[in-house]
Amino acid sequence: MQIARFAALMIKGPTTKPMKTWLWKTFIKDYEDHKNPEVRARYTKLTGTLGILVNTVLCVIKIILGTIIGSIAVIADGVHDMADSLAACITLLGSYISRRPADSKHPYGHARAEYLASLAVSAIVLIVGVELLKTSVDRILHPSPAEFSWLMVGFMVFAILLKGSQALFTIATGKHIDSLPVIAAGTDNRNDVITSIIIVIGMLIHHFTGLDLDGYMGGLVSLFILWSGISLVRETISPILGESPDEDLAEQMREIISTHPWVLGVHDLRIYNYGPGRNFASFHAEVDADSDIITVHDQIDHIERELSQKLGIEVTCHMDPVIVNDPLMEKLQQAVAAALSGFDGVESFHDLRIISEPSGRKLCLDIVMKDSSKKQQKESEGELRAAVYNAVNEIEPLKVAITFDQSFL
Repeated sequence: MQIARFAALMIKGPTTKPMKTWLWKTFIKDYEDHKNPEVRARYTKLTGTLGILVNTVLCVIKIILGTIIGSIAVIADGVHDMADSLAACITLLGSYISRRPADSKHPYGHARAEYLASLAVSAIVLIVGVELLKTSVDRILHPSPAEFSWLMVGFMVFAILLKGSQALFTIATGKHIDSLPVIAAGTDNRNDVITSIIIVIGMLIHHFTGLDLDGYMGGLVSLFILWSGISLVRETISPILGESPDEDLAEQMREIISTHPWVLGVHDLRIYNYGPGRNFASFHAEVDADSDIITVHDQIDHIERELSQKLGIEVTCHMDPVIVNDPLMEKLQQAVAAALSGFDGVESFHDLRIISEPSGRKLCLDIVMKDSSKKQQKESEGELRAAVYNAVNEIEPLKVAITFDQSFL
């Protein structure tokens, strides 16, 4: 019953707050400043060192005892511990490389090394899972009953408690510092705890019923390992390919920008991730076209510095002048908004302006579309152009030029 409760806790996470906070406070200098790269590295070093020590000890003991009693499942669990120890070493190496400063070949820094470290950990987990699955299948086809030992059961329970505490602490730390490799290592350790519980259950079933499930339990362990590896690969590949930016970060940027009253609107906000804690961003700030350009430029520089200091982001801002207090532009703005309100695929529009050409005056605007298939978008673009053109020309005879944008948030 206690093991079952602990298994449920493994799935739910994380470890108790007082304990993890005590460990951080005791072993990490300036632990509260966890967004600082140096402090963040200390968190990774703590979890990595703890992982190496715990997994190495458990690996050696499990392999020795598993060999003595002839249990392929216990040996498989020990090999998994060895893989976890190697994963902790790779996590530490990835953290070290990620903190290297930017250079001429890598002007955006080396923070993505953490993603590569996580991918390497995933590969190791998959290789171990495949090899252990092959061994387990061989044991099923050629059974060789393992000896039962209460000492082995007792040690496995102790290992579950020890490894479980380490897994919960590692996952909690990884979430605290937003480190994918640390979370990956902790998740792998958590899955290892679950497989150890399965092994103990198999040993007890064999002892009380005589059913030899060692090969099958080894197979279940292998499948858990493979499942863990595949999950880690999926989680790691997403930021490498370029996933959607953190919406909370985007909202924080908008809140800071909105505190400046001379900014009339913000659009084309884009955030580029080059690794944990290494973000670059750009956005367009709408300003009164009649403002002094030198003054506005100075204010834009101030916003860029403020975002960098408060959020740790390198920001580039583009100034978009807009005409205010113009009756015609206000009517056109309302007409376009009304015309677009009937289209579900439209997210917003901006940069509404009139330009003069030799052939006549033209209304230009950008429309931001929601995610949709290219076919749907192409069909709706024609309808949108017609709707906007008709709405505008009911007010003023103008050509209409529309640029369709994509939202990157």
